[in-house]
Amino acid sequence: MKSYLFSTENGRGGVILCDIDAFDDAVVYLRQRFDGVVRVEQGLTLWTLDEGFGQFEPVIVPNLPITASREPPPG
Repeated sequence: MKSYLFSTENGRGGVILCDIDAFDDAVVYLRQRFDGVVRVEQGLTLWTLDEGFGQFEPVIVPNLPITASREPPPG
């Protein structure tokens, strides 16, 4: 089982869990099952209506200093 995150042209979408292992087959299935699918994601794999198939490039987030107070929050 794999989960696929999808979005539609009207801003709706969701996550679907299914037995489809091949990403391109999942895109075809989701576009047939739901109207207006414009984006499908699974892990770092991506498909969009405008750009087709591709991969996410992970963004490195710099470490930010963490300041922890030993005092309880006010209120």
